[in-house]
Amino acid sequence: MNFYAPPPTVTAELYVRIPDSLRCIGQETEWRGGFASKFQNIFLEGPVADTEGNLFVVDVPYGRILKIDKTKNVSVAGQWDGEPNGLVGNDDGTLVITDYKQGILSFDPTTGQVKPKLTRKNLERFKGPNDLIYDSKGNLYFTDQGQTGMTDPTGRVFRLSPQGKLDTLVDNGVSPNGLALSIDERFLYVAMTRANQVWRLPVFHEDGTTSKVGVFFQSFGNAGPDGLAVDEEGNLFICHPSLGSVFVVDTHGVPKARIVSGTKGMNLTNCCFGGPEHKTLFITDSLEGNVQKVEWHCRGAVKAPTINQWQKPGP
Repeated sequence: MNFYAPPPTVTAELYVRIPDSLRCIGQETEWRGGFASKFQNIFLEGPVADTEGNLFVVDVPYGRILKIDKTKNVSVAGQWDGEPNGLVGNDDGTLVITDYKQGILSFDPTTGQVKPKLTRKNLERFKGPNDLIYDSKGNLYFTDQGQTGMTDPTGRVFRLSPQGKLDTLVDNGVSPNGLALSIDERFLYVAMTRANQVWRLPVFHEDGTTSKVGVFFQSFGNAGPDGLAVDEEGNLFICHPSLGSVFVVDTHGVPKARIVSGTKGMNLTNCCFGGPEHKTLFITDSLEGNVQKVEWHCRGAVKAPTINQWQKPGP
């Protein structure tokens, strides 16, 4: 039940379409998504921006990272035998990848080299990593979604410390997907796609555990919340691929805005902030192979810039 008036609607605009020459037309892939719309030999996810004006996105079915420079020129930055989904920038200038087939990988955008970072928990392979985020202390949070859902609520959320310690924060997730941290890093938001929810995890306990995890956001539709982002005011951006929207709610969950697709594409899967002032919200329009954008009124939440610093979430 929602007693709030409908929030303002903001329409996104097309930023760039991946050209047909860079789509893997005619190439076989065993990756299949359960989508009603036509597959167009591409599926974009995991946007991340750098301070030079470049935007990187993954093409999940074909194991590629695409680079979109500030002139909107698109190129293949890297390709391997994988199914990448999430990207996050590291302080050493590399990107860290959640790969459904191979686990957690590291990618050097200057050389195109992909290396394993974490492929197993003990000796067990992951179900299928989906998204990831760093905190200001260098802890890496990532979701292990696999094919979990309402009949198999065994999706996991992990935290990997800089020292290599791997903690399991959630082991009963209903298709855990996108991640975001609150401005003060006291709470971790996790999109539970098949439950049509965003969970809120307290992560401020000194022993590293979480407790009293609750539902922060509830929605509807065929596929629920996916990628998440936070702005400097603490507002949470929730991509909803089956409703063609990005819902914006404040720290209390009160609706602030609804961003709608500016193209015929409905599959808005993930988003990140970038641009010269870090006020541009880039949104992957996955099945169409497009990136859309919105000029927001404030900056995205980022760490203080350093050399080779990616525009990654954090206070």
